[in-house]
Amino acid sequence: MLLAGGGSVARAKLAQLREAGADLRIVATRFSTAFEWEARGLKLHTRPFKPSDLDGIQLVVAATNDPAVNAAIATEARARGIWVNAVDDPPACDAYFASTFRRGPVQLAISTQGSFPGLSRSLRLALESLFPDLRLLRDFTALRDRLKERLPDSAARTRALRALLRDFESAYLALPGDDHDRIA
Repeated sequence: MLLAGGGSVARAKLAQLREAGADLRIVATRFSTAFEWEARGLKLHTRPFKPSDLDGIQLVVAATNDPAVNAAIATEARARGIWVNAVDDPPACDAYFASTFRRGPVQLAISTQGSFPGLSRSLRLALESLFPDLRLLRDFTALRDRLKERLPDSAARTRALRALLRDFESAYLALPGDDHDRIA
C-alpha cells in the first residue's frame, strides 16, 4: 500500500493503516514531526511522488496537502487499475476510510463515503459515549456463551437473552419502541 503525504491528514490515515497491519510504502516531500513520530519504525521516502512508487501496489492513499498532486496520483493509479483513496476528493475515491470504534467484542464503523468525514467522526464519538466499559461487554459475551451451554432449549435461551438485552438497553441506551428481536 502506498501512502503519499506527510502532514496531519496523512498522519490520521497512517494511524488507521498501522492499526490494520498494512504493509506501507510512504512518500512525501516533507514529513511533519508528528507524522514522523506516528511513523516510527517505518521507512519514509522524503521526495516527490514518482509513478514507480505504484509498482506492486494495490491501494494508494493520496493525502498530500496539494489537491493537484493528489489528483495526479489518483490518475496514475487508476490507469494502472489500482484502488485510490484521495483525501478530500470523494469523486476520485474507489475506497473510503470509515471512522471506527472498538471496545472489546464490539466494532463500529461509520462512513459518509468521503462526503463529510467530520460528520462520521461526530457520530462515532456520540455512539462511543453510549458504550459501557470493556469489562461489562466481555461479561455479556461470557454470559451469552454460558447460556448457550446451560440452556439447550433455544426458546428458553432466547427469552433469557432478550431479558438481558432489555436490561442492557434500559441501562445504557435510549431506544424507541419495544423491539427486542435483535438477539442472535
